[in-house]
Amino acid sequence: MKLPVLQFENKRLLSNVGWLLGSEMAAKFSRLFVILILAAQLSAIEYGTIMLALACHEVLKLVLRSGAGSQIVQCNESQLSEFVRNGAVLQWLICLSLAAFQVALAFPIAIFYDNAQLSELLILMALAYIPYPLVSVKVFLLHRASKMRYYSICNALCILAENTSIGIFALLDFGIMSVVYGKWVFVALWLILFYFAPVKNYGIGFNKPIFLSLIKSSGQLLSTELIRALRLQLDVLIGARLLSPELFGVYSFAKSAGVGLSQSLNNAFNSGLYPYLCNKHRQDTLPNFTLKIYAFASLVAFTFIFQAIAVPFYVPILFEQQWQQSYSTVAFLCCSALPAIYIDTHCNILRAKAEYQYEMYVRIFCLVTSAIGLLLFNANTPIDFALSVLIMSVVCLLVLLIQHCFSRRISIIKFLFLRSHLNE
Repeated sequence: MKLPVLQFENKRLLSNVGWLLGSEMAAKFSRLFVILILAAQLSAIEYGTIMLALACHEVLKLVLRSGAGSQIVQCNESQLSEFVRNGAVLQWLICLSLAAFQVALAFPIAIFYDNAQLSELLILMALAYIPYPLVSVKVFLLHRASKMRYYSICNALCILAENTSIGIFALLDFGIMSVVYGKWVFVALWLILFYFAPVKNYGIGFNKPIFLSLIKSSGQLLSTELIRALRLQLDVLIGARLLSPELFGVYSFAKSAGVGLSQSLNNAFNSGLYPYLCNKHRQDTLPNFTLKIYAFASLVAFTFIFQAIAVPFYVPILFEQQWQQSYSTVAFLCCSALPAIYIDTHCNILRAKAEYQYEMYVRIFCLVTSAIGLLLFNANTPIDFALSVLIMSVVCLLVLLIQHCFSRRISIIKFLFLRSHLNE
């Protein structure tokens, strides 16, 4: 009976990843439409302002993943009802606090980067967090049930609506505010579509021991997600200080044209993978599938290499003359995404086993190493900065690989020692 079950689970993993990849691809093509319009309608400085605002917003937005979501997907059936009911309360607490925190940070961020337009963008985008808890638990339950078809279709429709509206607002001369209005369109459609999600409604409730347990785990995940978000946007946050406004705009364009696709594929793969990992962990069979999981990750990683090779062909066709200097920058950034998928997959496995602290250590190492490297390189051109991003990504992966091999060897030595001791 095990073989048919195994085949079914493998098919479900491929199906889930396939739907998520399809959703991300649809989103990416619509995002390409937005990049084309923004590149044509905005100056390099305005484009850089939008990308910097989005980077700051995305850093904080990923904190939403620190809530009850991972625990609802991972928990046993006996815990599910209480986790969902208390998780709904926790989501309201997190989202309202996050909105207030982003508003409070808006002016200091604008002062730090000497860009007054940033504060208005960040304050208005913070409003998007407030209604999210109305449907967030239903999204978590969709992931737990592996109903990725419904999730992917709704997610794709929301992103398509957001990107299309940004493009329309930009064409109507709303300038950098187009991004804010697009975010509001996304939130409105997200609420409508996921309110009717085909999952059980558990309601909302409060149980002090359960709630405190969720907060404790969420605290560890909060640190991890904040570190992960900083790592994803680190190049933008540092580049905005090291590069001139014009050159930072060029670098921001190169990241949009290159890393956007690889990040979409990475997010789709790991989002589809996490419920599968949690299921294997509940069955105590996760170690048996580690090699297969990394094999799947390698298939996705190869697409980043193909994209880097294709850069000289699609950039001249799609973008205007002012962006043509970005070939090498885009290619380096595409390659820098390759180590990220292995690091994210490794962290996904740790999270599925509830090893939140070890995951946090990995994220801290990657963040600190990358930050030190980028600051030491002190690059002052987009291509040099992109090359430094690539080098630090490879360094992080190599160090983690060496550490993993060393830890495995130590475990084998301990096992052999214990076995010989028992034989004696």
